Amino acid sequence: IVGQSKGYWLGEADFEFSGEKSATFDHSALSALGFPRDWPAVYGQSAALKSLIGKRGSIPARKVAVAGSPTPEELARLPQGLKFLPLHSFANAERASSSGGLSVVRGWAVYERLDRPSGSAFVAERYWWNALPDTGGWVDLTPRPAGWQQILLAEAADDAPGKQLSVLREGEARIQSQLLAQRFPDVRLPTAVASPPKPAVSSPDKSAGPPPASKPSPAANGHPNEGSKQQKPGPPKAIPQQASPKKKAGLDYSKFNDIVDSDDEKLVPKPEAVTLPMGLPREAVTREEYDKVWRTLLSAKELPFTPPPDLEQMWGYYKYGALDEQALLDQACEVLGKFPCRLEPADWKAKTYSLTKKLEMESREDEARMWSVICICRFPKDADAYYNQGVLLNKLCDKAKFSGAPMMRLPSLEGESKLIPTEQYCSLFSRAAISYYRRSLKVDPKQRPAYINLIGSLERNEPSGWYDDVHELAAAAVRSGIWYNKWQRPPHFVPSLAAKPFHEAKEFELCRALEENYPLIRAEYDAYIDKLVNRKDWDDSDTTPGLGDVGNRPGALHDGGLTKSGKWREVPLFTNCTVQREYTELFPETTRILQAFCRDATGLAFCGGGDVIFSVLTPGTRLRPHCGPSNARLTCHLGMKVPRTREQGCFIRVAGEETRGWEEGKCLVFDDSFEHEVVFEEAKSHEPYPGDRVVLLANFWHPDFGFKNDPDWRQRSDEMMASVDVETLPQTAVMKAAEI
Repeated sequence: IVGQSKGYWLGEADFEFSGEKSATFDHSALSALGFPRDWPAVYGQSAALKSLIGKRGSIPARKVAVAGSPTPEELARLPQGLKFLPLHSFANAERASSSGGLSVVRGWAVYERLDRPSGSAFVAERYWWNALPDTGGWVDLTPRPAGWQQILLAEAADDAPGKQLSVLREGEARIQSQLLAQRFPDVRLPTAVASPPKPAVSSPDKSAGPPPASKPSPAANGHPNEGSKQQKPGPPKAIPQQASPKKKAGLDYSKFNDIVDSDDEKLVPKPEAVTLPMGLPREAVTREEYDKVWRTLLSAKELPFTPPPDLEQMWGYYKYGALDEQALLDQACEVLGKFPCRLEPADWKAKTYSLTKKLEMESREDEARMWSVICICRFPKDADAYYNQGVLLNKLCDKAKFSGAPMMRLPSLEGESKLIPTEQYCSLFSRAAISYYRRSLKVDPKQRPAYINLIGSLERNEPSGWYDDVHELAAAAVRSGIWYNKWQRPPHFVPSLAAKPFHEAKEFELCRALEENYPLIRAEYDAYIDKLVNRKDWDDSDTTPGLGDVGNRPGALHDGGLTKSGKWREVPLFTNCTVQREYTELFPETTRILQAFCRDATGLAFCGGGDVIFSVLTPGTRLRPHCGPSNARLTCHLGMKVPRTREQGCFIRVAGEETRGWEEGKCLVFDDSFEHEVVFEEAKSHEPYPGDRVVLLANFWHPDFGFKNDPDWRQRSDEMMASVDVETLPQTAVMKAAEI
């Protein structure tokens, strides 16, 4: 209430604008704000952004970082029942500090003006968040608008003083109202700023403890004065008051209780009655009724954040489909109507799994996802249902990532879909998949496929704190008996095989043969490169195949996701259970040597367990830490062209061992089921271009493995994971992870 309410209010002094300073406060500059475009390149390229948060800027930053949504582990550190409200960053940070022991970080939230040319105008809003006591990692607990999956935070370099409690003034009230209307348009604002009605805020779950003594107004970015008296609101009533315990309106913050991605949550309207069109003929079901079923189902509290399906496409399949499409809607209605399951649980799961798999194979992932959602609502303690949802979300993420499209269409449950950058789309779906894998493990801590895909998703997307998270998960898996070593995490695991990160090359006939024939192999590779360099664009008769990007070849999708920077290319010889003849014809001697002396490598390739390729890295390439698909194999690298030494920044790390480099003509043997990463640093500005690093990579059978060259080697050595295509993790095909 203007002139009465006390709090930490946002005022004109709490905003900084890039560019020339204006004599008057520009309210219009707050109307089209968003996450900086072209991040992170804009951080080093935009003079406007540097003038704001650079070392010599108007608000110099000590540290700048992108904050996503708080993880379940971070939320678990806080007492249950805490409420964090939109536009209340000051109060939210203080509340987390006093109740959860998290330190307060004072600084700025930095936005770009999306109504101006990219990189030309930025706005900083004074903002507080928290830091974890053990790691120092930042946690932003303030809910954001639905479209803001991440926020750019800049810690103030000048040890910004704390905000002072003050009485709300007219100018501050105008800013609060403007921001609330723009960022949360579903909330209707009062016309009389001086006497706004008190919004109804849902009470927390009884299990979370008693509700707070007073409820702050969502129109303030502050901490309301608990002793201030509330006046009765006058007309017009913008936000309905709470007339009785049975009637609630306004913002329902209960959805912020147990969320994984608060920035993706929507303001919850008052629940509406749902007409269940169960068993009706298609022509009797309206689009409104169809959509309402899915909106209601997806609001179930037992679900982690779930990206909305494409209801337009689903409706088309339903109207012109057959019994399977009718069954999907009917089962959703049965869940909403709380009808008992008409089949035995095992029979119901088996039948719905078959339908889910069928839809996934037809690239109808959204309908397949709805089957897993129905299963979760029907059987919330079924770990497989959460796992399958994560698998499908991962597949949608992979399809977008490797599509090459700069923008993706994101469906909406309310209104039209919108185009968003592919990077943002992938971040949304990968984080949702990670949430479902975590929930699967919460239900069943020994769910091995969930560990595999969760770790794989973290490795390939690298969210904040991902590396420590991976090792914590690996340690938990070791305690559950899934693996024996936190460094060795292959999907296909044979416990009886001896394991160590590096092996001596001289112990293997394959390596001796490759080293002895290195001059022949090197000569053929050089001749191949010369042919590529000298071929004419106009010569259609020259059909020499070029180097392929790793990950584009079928069966190696996951390899493409390993490249963090630079470029990783290949010349495939034996891959995907076959000989790549368009390449091997150019390497006759190399092929002869491999077939004569390296049968453990060619045999593994023919069984679909590995590859023989020339692996080519350009300077500046880094391959993310990851584990290979099976410990039934080892990997040999024959150094072909090694332009730099380990000390010069060209090396491989395996597990916690000391890094090693390559030597031309020498073999390096390691067990790629252990975590490993490869680094080939870019040349300094004063150094000549070093050229590519090239090795002949050959996966070959582990010497102690008992099912070499057996087409059923996976099933016979690791029955549980036999149905998983371990060469394409993160898994992008729904599988039956355990016996139903």
